[in-house]
Amino acid sequence: MIVNRIEERSFQRQNRQSDEQVFISIYDVISRIADEVVKSHKDLIADITLSKSPKSALEKVVLKIIANKNYKVAEVNRQDLVREVMDHILGYGIMQKYIDLPDFNNAYINGPDNVWIKCGNKMERVSVSFGSNENLLSYIQTTIQANLKGEINENKALVKFEDKENKLRIICGISPVTTLSPTIIFRKHRDDAYSMKELVDIGMLSEEQGKTLVRYARAGANMMFVGKGGAGKTTLMRAILEELNKETRILVMEEHPELFLKHPNAIHTLVKRNEHGQIYGIREISDMGLLMSIDAYVYGEIREGEAMTFFNGAFAGNQTFNTAHAGSAKKTLRKMMINMKMSGTNLSDEVLLDILYESVNIIVYLDSFTIAEIVEINSEAEEKYNYLWKFKVDRREATFIEGKPIKAGFIESEDLITKLIQSDLLKEGDLDAYNADNVASLYGVTFNHH
Repeated sequence: MIVNRIEERSFQRQNRQSDEQVFISIYDVISRIADEVVKSHKDLIADITLSKSPKSALEKVVLKIIANKNYKVAEVNRQDLVREVMDHILGYGIMQKYIDLPDFNNAYINGPDNVWIKCGNKMERVSVSFGSNENLLSYIQTTIQANLKGEINENKALVKFEDKENKLRIICGISPVTTLSPTIIFRKHRDDAYSMKELVDIGMLSEEQGKTLVRYARAGANMMFVGKGGAGKTTLMRAILEELNKETRILVMEEHPELFLKHPNAIHTLVKRNEHGQIYGIREISDMGLLMSIDAYVYGEIREGEAMTFFNGAFAGNQTFNTAHAGSAKKTLRKMMINMKMSGTNLSDEVLLDILYESVNIIVYLDSFTIAEIVEINSEAEEKYNYLWKFKVDRREATFIEGKPIKAGFIESEDLITKLIQSDLLKEGDLDAYNADNVASLYGVTFNHH
C-alpha cells in the first residue's frame, strides 16, 4: 500500500522535475527523492514494510540518490534529509519526528507554512514547510488517505482517519470545506496511561483530589468528566479506571479507541454504526454486558440519542463513567438532556433531568488539563449542584492555567454517602459536622481516616 501511494504520486510529478537542485521547502526535495526511490526499489520498500529487509538498506539507496543528484535543502544537513525521506516513505513524512516525541499530544497544520505541535501542556509553532497548498493536499491524499481507510474528495471534504497501529486520530479538511488551505489535525493517544501520581506531579489535580476521586469510583459512584476538547477528560478517566479494584469487570465502549486500559478485567468494544453488517451501538453492547457480569460501563463521548440508553442504564443501578464536551459542570446535564431528547422520547425535560440527577453522582470539569471543578449531584436537594472543589486561577495562558485547588464543600447526597458507607470508604473529612454526627449515630460508622 505504501508503494502504491508513492508510485501514484511519482506518475503525477514525473514531468515536473526542476533543473534546480537547491530547495527552500524540504517537502519538495523529499517528494522528488521518494519518487525516484519507488521507481527503482519497490521490492525493497515492500520487504522493509514486511520486516524482511533492514531500513539501513533503503538509507543507502537514498544517500546514493542525494549524492548523484546533489540535492540540497536550505539549512538542512544531509543526515536530516535522509531521515526525512525515510519518514516520508515509511511513515508520516516531515511530521513523523514530532509524532515520535515521547510527550506528543497533537499537531495542528493550519496551512503549508503554519504548523503547531502540542507536547504535554506546551504548544508551539514549528518550522515545518510543505511549500504550497498543492503539496499539502498531496500529503493528505497520499501519505494519509492512501495509507489509511477512508475517502476524501470535494464531495467528502472533512474526514476523520484512524491509525490504530500508531494510536493516531487524524482529521483532514480540504476545499470546498476549508477555504484558505487544506488543514490537518493529528491526535495521538498514549501507549501507557498517565498514572494518578503522574497527573498529580504535572499539576492536573492535587494528591487529595486524586485519592478522593479514586475512593468515589471504588465505591460505585457514577462519574462524568467534562470540558473542551483536549482538556484532559479521557486522560483523567483512564487513570481513575486503572485504580478500580482488579476484580471489577469493566466494559469499555468507544467509537474511536482511546482508553487502552491495562486493567485485567477490562473488555474493550468498538461501537459500529452505519456500516455493512450488524450494527453495534451502546444499546446492543450494553445488553450483551448484562450477560457478561459487568460492574462498570464506560463510554467516551456520547452521541445524541444514545444518551437515553446510557443514562437509563445508570438510572437502573449500573455504575457508569463517560466524558462529554461542556463549558462547566453545571451546563453538563442540560446538554445530556438535549441529547436524550434526540432519541425521540416523549418524556418531558423535567423528567429527563430527574433521571440525570438520579444517574450521576460526580461531575469533574477540566480546563486546560487541570481540574477546575468537582461537583456532586444531590438529587434530593433543591440546589442539585453541590461544589466540592473549585480552582482559583492566578494566571491563564492559551494552553494552561496556574493557581490552586480550593475545597468548597462536603458530600451531602444520601446516594453517595450510602455507597461510601457500604464500601467502607467514607472518611470523616467527607462530611460537615452536622452530617458526620447524623451518619455516625444512624449507621454506627467508624470513619476510615486512611
